[in-house]
Amino acid sequence: MKLFYFEAPEGNVGDDLNKWLWPQILGDQLDNDEDHLVIGIGTLLNHKIPPAKKYTVLTSGVGYGDLPDQSTGIWDYVGLRGHLSKEKMSVTDDISLLDGAYLLPSFLKCPKVIKHKFGYIPHVDSIGNGLWQETAEIGQFKLIDPRWPVEKFIAELLSCEQVVTEAMHGAIMADAYGVPWQPTKAYDYINDFKWKDWASSLDMTVSFNLIKPTWKGDQGESTKRIFINNVKRTLDSVGIHSADWTPVLPRRSNVKHLKSVADKINFNATNLEFYLSNDDLRKEKIEILIHSIEKKFGIAIG
Repeated sequence: MKLFYFEAPEGNVGDDLNKWLWPQILGDQLDNDEDHLVIGIGTLLNHKIPPAKKYTVLTSGVGYGDLPDQSTGIWDYVGLRGHLSKEKMSVTDDISLLDGAYLLPSFLKCPKVIKHKFGYIPHVDSIGNGLWQETAEIGQFKLIDPRWPVEKFIAELLSCEQVVTEAMHGAIMADAYGVPWQPTKAYDYINDFKWKDWASSLDMTVSFNLIKPTWKGDQGESTKRIFINNVKRTLDSVGIHSADWTPVLPRRSNVKHLKSVADKINFNATNLEFYLSNDDLRKEKIEILIHSIEKKFGIAIG
């Protein structure tokens, strides 16, 4: 059976968890047999899943695109991310509802050495669109990059007393390791459904603190591309626009704007609520997931 997950070109810790975690748990049961796909951590349950004879769903969730065609192949659910995914996939069996990232602390043990009052975790797309390292430097807080390898990400996460996070798996891994987290949103593409789905698995209700986005503008673009982008922005400013145009990011954020965003993040971190799931419920849900995996694959974990 082959592990199926999304691989971001520059890495994304929430996706990269799959190739780090599942081989340690499932061992040589994983191979390259594309007739049997193990659908791992992430928002993977959509129409883009490759055709196969059998699918084993291992804590994945719904959130992007159309639902997969469950009339094709045999579908076996070991676990889903949350109640909303279970409802969308019309699963009626009593299965585990918890993101697989909660198993990580059992396999990756890092010391908690506090160096920072709080860290900020952007969504992986926000890292590409904005100036978050510069914002963190202005605000004097720690930036935690979701493109880092799993080990580095967790080590830096555990160097912070708390984290403010736009990345859902930043919140999930913080929760798994007992680091208080605060959800935030800077861009419209942040998927509320995914967060609500995960939060439902641990009886939480999550609300985002809104902050303004930052933009890198034409940083790293060629001279030709910068010229084209500026022409498009000028035309757009006078109401001339085409849906066929390649989208152009807004102009680069200035230092004054970055400071206002940094100040807002600092204010939120100082004055607004941080979250942690109920410890007893979290442990219970982890045990249910472990038992489900052990039973399905005939293995012992830990």
